[in-house]
Amino acid sequence: MADHTINWMNVQHSVAPDQPFFIYFATGASHAPHQVPKEWSDKYKGKFDMGWDKYREQVFERQKKLGVIPADTKLTPRDQAFPAWESLPADQKKLYARQMEVYAGFQESADHEIGRVVNETKKLGIADNTIVVYIWGDNGASMEGTETGSFNELTMQNGIPLTPEQQLALIKEYGGLESWGGPTMAPHYASAWAWAGNAPFQWGKQVASHLGGTRDGMVISWPKGITDKGGIRSQFTHLIDVAPTLLEAAGISAPKEVDGEKQIPMHGTSFLYTFDDAHAKERHTQQYFEVFGNRAMYKDGWWLSCRTQRIPWKADPVAMEKLAPGKWDPDKDPSELYDLNSDFSQSNNLADKHPEKVKELKSLFWDEAKKYQVLPLLAGMSVYFGPQYSPPATDKTNFTYNTGTENLSPDVAPPVYNRSYTINADLEVPTTGAEGVIVADADYLGGYALFVEDKKPRFTYSFMGVKSDTLTSSDDLPSGKVNLRYEFTADHPGQRGTGGTSKLFLNGKQVAEGRLDHTVALAFSAYGGFDIGKDNGLPVSRSYAAKSPFAFTGKIEKVQFDLGKIAD
Repeated sequence: MADHTINWMNVQHSVAPDQPFFIYFATGASHAPHQVPKEWSDKYKGKFDMGWDKYREQVFERQKKLGVIPADTKLTPRDQAFPAWESLPADQKKLYARQMEVYAGFQESADHEIGRVVNETKKLGIADNTIVVYIWGDNGASMEGTETGSFNELTMQNGIPLTPEQQLALIKEYGGLESWGGPTMAPHYASAWAWAGNAPFQWGKQVASHLGGTRDGMVISWPKGITDKGGIRSQFTHLIDVAPTLLEAAGISAPKEVDGEKQIPMHGTSFLYTFDDAHAKERHTQQYFEVFGNRAMYKDGWWLSCRTQRIPWKADPVAMEKLAPGKWDPDKDPSELYDLNSDFSQSNNLADKHPEKVKELKSLFWDEAKKYQVLPLLAGMSVYFGPQYSPPATDKTNFTYNTGTENLSPDVAPPVYNRSYTINADLEVPTTGAEGVIVADADYLGGYALFVEDKKPRFTYSFMGVKSDTLTSSDDLPSGKVNLRYEFTADHPGQRGTGGTSKLFLNGKQVAEGRLDHTVALAFSAYGGFDIGKDNGLPVSRSYAAKSPFAFTGKIEKVQFDLGKIAD
């Protein structure tokens, strides 16, 4: 990304040096999966052996020393949801320390590459009049890695309940310490590291009721446009303020109409007024927050927190049942109240002392939620409440693909989740035989593949890397015109993660049958592709990993998917 961006900047500057430009540079770091070359993560070996409790205290002291938090800030205590570092056995400490080493290397790697892009403005002589807005974070550090960290970040999103013991066993199976951060896993660190990374605040990503789940660092450089340089700004500022600020700095008005379509007025308040006056009066005076039912309301320094009782980094079926439509009354969630003017870290809950302020901010939140289309709450969690609340993205049930279809994104691959489906492949096989992948979606950390290996048609289904099942034909693949069909008959169409029966057919003859006790409910991958005739990227079946992308050596005339109905 940095190489491409630097090249683009140089071309643009050569062709039109006086033309203003805009670059949006969004890295994968430090979002999971945490993957980075070992030379970066190895720089931090041993740096986190003290554990998250001590690390958090060290960060807190550095924050005070640097002046990025007020001197009287209090460090909030660790919630019982996070284990004390000293309570852990030695082997777990080693694993968790390595998780943070990889995360730190991942961060520094991204920071280095962004630094290369910023330095290019200096080489081009345009740094003085270039505005750099550097926002570092994703709703606060993420707690989705579970108590132990996860070998596959998407197990949590798919609602797969793994005990700490199961998670640790799978981490070991996929390479353990030495493989953490490499391509064999899609890892996420233990949630307590996220809690420590959000110091001095409570909680983290998804918990929008608290600053640990919403507050991120931002640095702005504009040598020509900022007169009061090197200072810290404490005025309330939200992400929606960035675009209005850039527009005001550039002297551009937000368009009222685009291609004949009237635009919703841009939300947000420019904070350009703070560039020349670090102590200017705050202009963005109120703001709602909401993620998965966790919500907050900011108003003139006051902050109302309302947190649901769902453990924030687990899609726990029992906990989710309590939040199902008609069973949850958000107004009964416990409320906390903080005065950010005197309590930077939200350490002193004033709800009991100011019930009238709690009532005022609760009412304001619901007004704002209605105004900005936040309602209904938990709409983003609807997939966990059943198909009646979360219909499939498309009504299409028939898909036909030809050879050459490769790297389709997960959003446009056939939605085979929670339903019966059939894959029909029409092949032409030479007399010498054929092998290779006919169709594959995603990889061995979640996905499926229909392929031929050692003369036998096979179907491999990976349940997010937790379990992998392969159905193998009793007959060899014949030559000539061949129809290879895979059928999955769901036990309970529409039920999340339903089990079912798998069958393979060769020219109409059943040649294999098996069971899938569980299937993936939501998504195999956020990035793995869908391919016809080969398996690009990481393989679905590690049996052919050495031969990847294991292209089919016969001819594929077409591959057709027929999806069953999801019950109402």
